[in-house]
Amino acid sequence: MDGRRGDALSALVTPIVVIGAGIVGACGAAYLQRDGRDVLLLDHGEPGMGASFGNGGMLSASSIVPVAMPGTLGKVPRWLIDAEGPLAIRWSYLPRLVPWLARFAAASAPARVEAQARALRALLKDSLEHFAPLLRDAGAEALVRRQGMLYLYGSEAAWRGDLRAMDLRRRNGVVIEEIERRALGEREPDLGAAVTHARFIPDNGFTTNPLRLVQTLVRQIAARGGRVVQERVLGFETNDAQVTAVRTDRGRHPASAVVLAAGAWSRALAAQLGDPVPLDTERGYHVVVKDPEKTVRTPAIFVDGAFGITPMEDGLRLAGTVELGGLEAGANWARADAILNRGRRILPGLLERHDESRLSRWLGFRPSLPDSLPVIGTSSRYANAYYAFGHGHVGMCAAPLTGKLLSELIGGKSLSIDIGPFSPRRF
Repeated sequence: MDGRRGDALSALVTPIVVIGAGIVGACGAAYLQRDGRDVLLLDHGEPGMGASFGNGGMLSASSIVPVAMPGTLGKVPRWLIDAEGPLAIRWSYLPRLVPWLARFAAASAPARVEAQARALRALLKDSLEHFAPLLRDAGAEALVRRQGMLYLYGSEAAWRGDLRAMDLRRRNGVVIEEIERRALGEREPDLGAAVTHARFIPDNGFTTNPLRLVQTLVRQIAARGGRVVQERVLGFETNDAQVTAVRTDRGRHPASAVVLAAGAWSRALAAQLGDPVPLDTERGYHVVVKDPEKTVRTPAIFVDGAFGITPMEDGLRLAGTVELGGLEAGANWARADAILNRGRRILPGLLERHDESRLSRWLGFRPSLPDSLPVIGTSSRYANAYYAFGHGHVGMCAAPLTGKLLSELIGGKSLSIDIGPFSPRRF
C-alpha cells in the first residue's frame, strides 16, 4: 500500500481511548495493540506516576487473601492505637467511609471470602505468563524476575495467626514451603533475630523498577503508533447506546470504545458511565533506602507490620500499610517512618548512620473495593465502555491478565477466565 494512502486511512481510524496510564492501562493498551487496535492512552499525570510508581513491585500470585477476613474487624482497635500499626484512619474522613466500611464488614463473611479468593486466584495465578509477550515486545524482560517471595514473622504467635490465610492459599493451589530459622539465616543472612519464622512461595515474582516497567511498556505503545496524551478526563459524549468521545481539560477525543483504568480516580467517571461503585482509596506509603547496608535477596512480606521489602534498582524499598483518608488529605510521613523503623529492627544495621540524602518517601493511592476484587467488565449503560480499575494491592500482578481480558471483551472473543465476580453490577 502507498505510504500516503496508508497514513490517510490511519487518520480516519477512531481509536480506543484508554483512560489511565498506570500498569493496568498500559497492559490493556498493549494487548489491544497486539489485536491490531488503534489506541489513545490518556492520563492526567505522566505514565506510571500513580500507584504504579511506588508500590512494592511484587508480582504475587499468592495475594488472594481478601483484606476483609473473618476476625479482621476485631483487630482494628489494637491496630489503631499502635503508632506503627498496619492501619490508620483520618477521622475527618470517617463519615464518608461508613458505607464502604459496612460493605467491608459484609465481605468478611466466610463464604464470601472463599469466593473472593477463588476469583483472585484465577486473575493472578498465571501473571508472569501473561506478562511475557508484553515484556518481549517492549524489550523489558530484564525488569521482571521470578524469584519467589518470603513471608516473615516476628513470633510464633504471628506465624500461627497467619495459618488461616495460608490454608486459604493452599486450598487454591498456592505452593507454600515452611522455612526453618537456620535455613532462613543461610538464605537471608542480613535478617536479624526479630524474625523468628518464615514461609516461602516459589512461584511469585517481582519487578526491579515498577516505574521503568510502565514507562517501557508505554514507550512501546507509542512506538507501535499509539498516542499518549497527558490530559485530565472530565467526562464523555454519548448517544443512546455508546460513548462517542472523551472530554478532557484540553478538548475532546473521538472514541470507538473507552476503557476506564484510572485507578483511584475512576469512581466519578464510572458513575457517569452508569455504574456507581463503592471505590475508595487505601493510602499506602513507601520509603527507599539507597545503597542499603543490609538487604534481602528475595522480596519479602513482614506479616506483623503488613509491609513488603523489595530489593530494587534504586535501593531497598519498604512499602505498605493502610491509611483510610481519601485523595485530598496531605501526607502523614510518620507512616513511612514507621515502616522504616520496623524494617531497621528486622534488618539490623540498615541505615546505621541516619542520612536523609539516602532516603526517599512516597504516598500513593490504592484503588480499593470493599471485597478486594477489582471491577472488570462492561458498562451497564454504554455497550462500548469497559472497566479495569480497583485492583487494590494486586495491580502489578493482575494487570497483564486484566489487559488481555479487555482485548478479549472488546474483540468479542472467549474470555480467559470468568469475570462475573468482578462485575460492576455486583454491588
